[in-house]
Amino acid sequence: MLVPFLLTAAAPLPVQARRVVSLMPSYTEIIFELGAGKDLVGVSNFCNWPPAAAKIDKAGDYLRPNIEKIYSLKPDVVFAGAWADASSSKQLESMGVKVVSLPEEKNAADIFATVRLIAAELGRKREGEKLAGKLAGMMPAKLPDKPLKVYLEADTGGWTPGGNSFLSDAVRLAGGKNIFGGEKRGYFQASWEEVLLLDPEAVILLSGTEEEFLSRPMAKGLAAAKAGRIITGLDRDAFSRPGPRLFGEIKKLAAFLNVKK
Repeated sequence: MLVPFLLTAAAPLPVQARRVVSLMPSYTEIIFELGAGKDLVGVSNFCNWPPAAAKIDKAGDYLRPNIEKIYSLKPDVVFAGAWADASSSKQLESMGVKVVSLPEEKNAADIFATVRLIAAELGRKREGEKLAGKLAGMMPAKLPDKPLKVYLEADTGGWTPGGNSFLSDAVRLAGGKNIFGGEKRGYFQASWEEVLLLDPEAVILLSGTEEEFLSRPMAKGLAAAKAGRIITGLDRDAFSRPGPRLFGEIKKLAAFLNVKK
């Protein structure tokens, strides 16, 4: 009778289900990719991927979490950004709720660390290593010697990433060079005069249209406009979130930047 007992004892234990709240769309996407989507009982107001996320209770977001709602969900763990409102995390912790504050991703490789941290907390280290390896395998093996100068407009009004944003690194991995990569900050509002002066060879619009962009003063004289590299074909959510889908968008952007005009 000892053999069956030993075999049973040696068998891998199933992953324990948990009650999880995610306050960032990228965390939610990672949790689903890890196979733990069923454990989510609350997500941020902006979590719309995968489609199953839309059916989960909304609990505010990283800047304005709904403390009462989160507490009512009785979570075992809440994933929040360490760079967001620390007072909300402290309030939740004072109520007996465990909060895991994750560092801000400043480059694409930081996403692997986020994957591993979330996976470890959920008891899914093996799945975390597998996902991190898969995403790392999507990174380009070689970058061009002379990357194109790129202006990335993340939102209307000239909002663009600086060198401290993972988006600047995403542009680099696609074979470009962010014209504002020297700015040691995350996101800021660049002036149109600065864009004209730096004369990008490619423009990425995550909002707005090519027609609107080219209607701006002197826009048609930019190197990007002359080369026909006004890029509007990226998935805004997938590209602007430090999550698993970003790497597919980097590959797509690389194809746009390498098109010979």
